[in-house]
Order: sequence, then C-alpha cells, then structure tokens
Amino acid sequence: MRRARGAMTFHIRAIIVDDHPVVAAGVRALLETSDDIECVGVAETAAAGMALASECSPDVAILDVSLPDMSGFELARWMLKHHAGIEIVMMTLLHGRAYVEQALQLGAKGFIQKRSAGQNLLNAVRSAAIGSVYLDPPSAHVLQPNPDAKGKNGTAGQLTRREENVLRMVALGYGNKEIAWRLRVSIKSIETYKARATEKLQLRSRAEIVRFGVTSGWFEFVEVDQETLEDADREFVEPGGD
Repeated sequence: MRRARGAMTFHIRAIIVDDHPVVAAGVRALLETSDDIECVGVAETAAAGMALASECSPDVAILDVSLPDMSGFELARWMLKHHAGIEIVMMTLLHGRAYVEQALQLGAKGFIQKRSAGQNLLNAVRSAAIGSVYLDPPSAHVLQPNPDAKGKNGTAGQLTRREENVLRMVALGYGNKEIAWRLRVSIKSIETYKARATEKLQLRSRAEIVRFGVTSGWFEFVEVDQETLEDADREFVEPGGD
C-alpha cells in the first residue's frame, strides 16, 4: 500500500483482469468511487494481465476465474509465484464450493460473486491489501456444511486457547511470521500450535481451515475502513525491522 504524500491516506493499487469489457469497466468505475483504491490498469487476457502485473506492481489483482487464454486460477498461481507483494481477489459468475476452495487453496485472499453487492468487492480488496481473507456472503454460504450431515472436524472447543488463536489467524490469511510477531512467540511455536490444531480437527488443507473458520463464526462481513488499513500497516512492521 502506498501512503499519500503529506497525508495519512493509504492508496491500494489494484489491477483488473477480465475478458468482458462491460464487467471490467463496471469494476473500474466502482473502484474509482473509493478514496483509498486506485485502479492502475485493466487487461482482457491472462498474458496481458501478467505484463500488467510486472509493469504496475499492484497491491491487489482482481481476476476473473474464466479467461480466454488461461484460467484465472492458473494466472493467480503465476502472480503469487512471480510477484511476492501481490494479493489476489477472484471474481466469477460461477457458483459452487469447488471454485471457492480452489481459490483459497492456491492462496487467494478473496472470492466474490459478480452478482454480489459492489461493497463486497471493495471490502475484499481492502481486506486482501492487509493480508486478510474476505468471502462475500454467497461464497461463504457454499462453504457451510450440510446441516443434516455429520461433520468430521469437531469444534473449536477441542482446542486450547492458543491453538484456536493461531488457527483463527491462519483462516484469516495471516502467515506464520505475521502470527508469530502478533502473538510474540517463535515461528516454530506457531508451526507447533497449527499442527496440533489441524490434527485435532482433521483439517488437511488451507481451504478446510477457512471452511472451519466460516462455520465457527470467525469471519465477520464488515467494511474494512481507513483506520483499519492504517492500524494494520503500523502493526505489520516490526519497529527497527527490515
């Protein structure tokens, strides 16, 4: 995120990759209604999106799941591999648990239905910019288990308080280093707590951890405001660190 010169405002640089010009134009117009998000480019193909990411170094890339030359999931993997500072928000007309889980598993921070309210997309971009996961309500709903089916994962009550805190932060998208800094413990300890928690709950993937977080009420679908961005920016930088 870039701090505006002479002010406390943070600007999130975003790009859009969508092969439907009307949709892309609508998303760009929505982003431009916000004071803290700047659209720095639009591409209609994955190849053009790769070039745009390399040229603009955005904070967040908003990717359509279906692109003419490569799937949005493949493009997301490429961006995450080649651009360490980028976060991904997936956007689609497709509906189903498999799409949401695939996005979360590859490391996307947001998943939004194109039919969803515009505010949900703004929230997803802001959440992704501070490293947190955001699912719009329709996407979160598809991760809810069948109420008539017996769950295999148990409840958060099986965890110690520290195990639950660590797993909650993993579900919200934080990495081991960030969690260790926030909880003032070693990265090795975080790995141990995470391993214990996932073993107790039989969670085998990041998507399953996020799904468990959804069913446990760990996600609150609220607006990420300017104060949250500023607090997160200060908190993620260790005093005296690199």
